[in-house]
Amino acid sequence: MALTKTVTLKNSFGESSVFGDAYMRVDRIDGDKRNVVVQVGFYKEENGRLLLSEFIPFAPDLAGGNFIKQAYEHLKTLPEFEDAVDC
Repeated sequence: MALTKTVTLKNSFGESSVFGDAYMRVDRIDGDKRNVVVQVGFYKEENGRLLLSEFIPFAPDLAGGNFIKQAYEHLKTLPEFEDAVDC
């Protein structure tokens, strides 16, 4: 499971680059039953080089099943992942 979307990312010099159909996937999940932190990797393409990692917290639903699936569902509720498509 992953997401795709056109994203604009800034480098360490403050310059912006647009990546059409960037590939975004949950690379890691850490936490407990109260709070989970998801590491999301942004890639130019599937199996491409890592462009950026972001850490995003969320409160899991203990009755909701798989935390990874919950992470993707949570990401799609955030403005920066609006219009992201499952792939």
